[in-house]
This record gives sequence, structure tokens and C-alpha cells, in this order.
Amino acid sequence: MKKALYLVLFAAFAMNAHAQSLSVVEQDTVVEVNSTAVADYGFHIKVKNTSSEDLEVYVRRAFNSPTCAYDSAYFCWDYCYGSDVDNSIGYVNILAGDEKNDFSGHVYSPTTSATCMDSTRYVFYNGKDPSDSLSVWVQISAGPTMGTADVQITADKLYPNPARNYITVETSKSGQFVIYNALGALVKTKALNPGKNSISVAELSNGVYLYSVDGTTFKKLIIRD
Repeated sequence: MKKALYLVLFAAFAMNAHAQSLSVVEQDTVVEVNSTAVADYGFHIKVKNTSSEDLEVYVRRAFNSPTCAYDSAYFCWDYCYGSDVDNSIGYVNILAGDEKNDFSGHVYSPTTSATCMDSTRYVFYNGKDPSDSLSVWVQISAGPTMGTADVQITADKLYPNPARNYITVETSKSGQFVIYNALGALVKTKALNPGKNSISVAELSNGVYLYSVDGTTFKKLIIRD
């Protein structure tokens, strides 16, 4: 696995060398997927504008022939896009020298108990000059014992908060995640699996909400652009 990871990182470094204005600040380089049950695993990439000008940054999904663990065909940038869209319609404005953590990609487990590796790729590019781009690889490592460390969680967690397009909920048990608006109306439900759960909130308007992981304790969630 170390050799495969080295090759992925080397390829990412080689491709990043062609980017004139964009660089990766942080990313989930390897996503560990448990292959025994259906689950949605999210990964995040923080991008920096290294130029002296403000940029309108788009992102394009580029598959690398996934064979076992696979991309779930949705990603979030300026909006969350489904399987019918490979290129973001809108852009995220990144000021000169600024960083953005708006991107999240998603993979599903193969549910075959197999042990295997795949990789997926996303390309961030300057809307005014598409050749000014950054290609980022993420390795997907699937197996029946993968991700077990994520289950060793003693307290439920939700982040980021305030949120924009997505939130991550960490829990030690299965359950039902719910969000209520300020009027007390139920606006979002999501089945939770033990470990990390990535949940889109892009459809919710800016404001203050209440959420619950266990169905009894409610906490405040802020959504804003």
C-alpha cells in the first residue's frame, strides 16, 4: 500500500507542477472504505489561489476507470452535483492568496467484502484560462476491516458549523439524523452509519437550524454562504 500511495502522491505532484495559480493546501489523500456494507464516504480538498489576482475557479470530475470501490457520482463545490453533471456549472471565487475548503467528493463501498484499490481524480481550473489547472488524485482503499478506527468515536460530532454545502457527522452508532428549521418544521433526514457521514445541506437556506443525532438532544446548526 505504501508503494501505491507513493505513486499516487508522485503523480499528484507532477500534475500540480503545471498549475500556475492553484495549489492544494489540505486533502484526504487516501479514503478508507469498509467493503462490507453500503455507506457514503466523503473526502475533502482545500484549494489555494497562489496568484496575485482573484480567480473564478471551476472543478471537473475525471474518473480513472474505477473497478471495485467507486465514485458515487456526486461532488460539492459551488453546488452539489449528481451523476448527470461532470463539470461544475458555477464557480467559487477565490481571492488572491486565499484558501477555500468548499470541495467534497464522495465514494460508496463495493459491498462485496472485497479488498481492493481504486483512484479518482478532480481538476480545478481558472475559468478565464482553463489551461491554468490543478489535477488532484485521491486513492480509495477498500476492505472488510477498513475504516474500523473511525468507529471508535465516544461522542457525536458535526462539522463544519457554520456550514455551507455539506456537513460531516461522526457517530459511534447507526441512527437517524434530523434537521429542523426555526419554525419547527422537519427539513432534512439522513440515515447514519457508525463512523463519518457526509451530508449535503446545499438545498437549505441561510439561517439557524436545530439538529439531532440521537433523536433526543438538539443542538444549533448555522448555514450561511
